[in-house]
Amino acid sequence: MSDDQQEPMAARSSRPEAMQNAGPAGRPGDDAKPKGIAMYHDMRVEEDFTKCATRLFSILKKAAATSPGAPRYVYLDIQGHRNAAGDYDADALEIINEFLPGFLGPYLSEITTPLYRLRNPEPQREDIPDVLNIRDPDREHSYDHRELLVRNRDSSPDGRRSRPPVRAIADYLGLDEPICLICWQAPVERAHVVPESLGGSNDVRNFALLCPRHHRDAPDVADAEAFWSWVDYACERDGHMKWEGVDPEVLANAERVGLHIETRGPVRKSLRHFDRVRDELMRHYGWCPEDFAGGYHWGALMEEFHTVMDSATSTHFNVSKKASTEAWAFEVARRRLRDGVAEQEAGDDRSAVSSRPSVELAERAVRKSPDSDGAQSLVDAARRAGIAIEAAALVRDIIGSAGASSAEEVLRGIKEEVAVRTAQFERLNDELVGHTACRHCGHAIARIGDAAWRHSAAAPMSRGCRAASFDRDGTWDDSLDRAWKASPPKTYR
Repeated sequence: MSDDQQEPMAARSSRPEAMQNAGPAGRPGDDAKPKGIAMYHDMRVEEDFTKCATRLFSILKKAAATSPGAPRYVYLDIQGHRNAAGDYDADALEIINEFLPGFLGPYLSEITTPLYRLRNPEPQREDIPDVLNIRDPDREHSYDHRELLVRNRDSSPDGRRSRPPVRAIADYLGLDEPICLICWQAPVERAHVVPESLGGSNDVRNFALLCPRHHRDAPDVADAEAFWSWVDYACERDGHMKWEGVDPEVLANAERVGLHIETRGPVRKSLRHFDRVRDELMRHYGWCPEDFAGGYHWGALMEEFHTVMDSATSTHFNVSKKASTEAWAFEVARRRLRDGVAEQEAGDDRSAVSSRPSVELAERAVRKSPDSDGAQSLVDAARRAGIAIEAAALVRDIIGSAGASSAEEVLRGIKEEVAVRTAQFERLNDELVGHTACRHCGHAIARIGDAAWRHSAAAPMSRGCRAASFDRDGTWDDSLDRAWKASPPKTYR
């Protein structure tokens, strides 16, 4: 954890030396002094250290900009975040004992937390850094997406066999009454953070209270922090729902005292399943439109996606596919691929042909249209290019193991052949293959000659895309994996 000025943090103590003997805060009553500004933050159970620290820093920056030079007082509450012994967990303790006194302390006049109240004996500093940079590669709760292990927030669950009562969960979450964490509606259901089928416990710390709607939307994944991160995201997305049914006069009074309450949420453009997945990937995980451009990488991404889905996700309410679950699986699959690509680039210098998926596409076209000469030519060219690449890799291995200088000449010749074959492949690909976007799902599709348009790679979420598994005439495309489970279009009479 550091800021852009790389200022050292104070000693790791609940009462740093700079604030050791602080007394209770005095109220600024001197007219000559600027009026103090109080900053309150509730570290809710869905916030981890990074989210809480970022929000505290944002509050500090806004207070300094709104009232320059005014004494600043921070008040922190904490909901949940308990360990097996009933004490605060690592995230809460790091905020209380390190981040607040060590990093934010010099820019504050007083800090009040559930564990202490500290007053800064030094003059409050105003040179607040512009940016907060948090680096924590060795965090206790980091999730190894390469291994897809279960990550529970409760490292030592109590081992109870039955679910805790709703009242006990509400007390842990800091709720006065059992209401949904996201929309404040009732009645509520007990939602497992990590499902029992993935190794989740019946410890009270492994539960959230959600209304039936948000329970059906919540992800069923092996990563507890991913669940709480989704709850935090959903609180922002659906925050307007908290004020449904509130007396308009109450809202008007809040506006009069300067408190703006958002009572309308974002417009949902579509209710299609993959559009919901796309929305969560963009708004929750920061994907950009280029990440959905399709192409050959989608084949590898979908393979990784299904690996994650099979190993680290579960089902609930007999719903096999939730948008939130699949969005998490896509994000983890992308990270796994990035790690794999980085490792491959570091240790492998082999040449590669075009990333276009024309080989598989042409093979499908040949099976569906045996008389297509262009498709067959493309298949043959791609296969020759692949053989040449394999030969180059073999000779490279020979050189590495035997160190024969004559093999270098052979390798040079084969590399030249690879370039020739690849150029031929690219030329045929450009001449014979047409590319565009699918009007059903927006992903890349292509066709060989006059054959039917097909997805360049296995289209994600093809349950909602007719073009993914059917030709224009409505016949089943046997060249696609049946695992996509697409259904024929319904007819109505």
